[in-house]
Amino acid sequence: MKVSKEIADKVERYQKLQTQADKLYEELEQYFTDEQGLEGFCTQFITDKPQGIRQSADGEFCDQITLGEDWYKGEYYYPIENSDKYVGCRYEII
Repeated sequence: MKVSKEIADKVERYQKLQTQADKLYEELEQYFTDEQGLEGFCTQFITDKPQGIRQSADGEFCDQITLGEDWYKGEYYYPIENSDKYVGCRYEII
């Protein structure tokens, strides 16, 4: 079986995008670990409304549950400059 040039081009494009996505993820993980002290960083997203309890005067929110003695899972929400939206970060610390 042979694949079409169109499929091969899509595979190549996918590989390039995956490499770019991996690099972005590493940069984001580094930022949230170094700048925000957020260990166990998993995924980030953009949202219109934060959940949880306000953590600071600058608008940071946290929605966290404790699953064990040293096991935490939740989301942090950081306001975006000049925007009504937030960057949310889902995390789990075991």
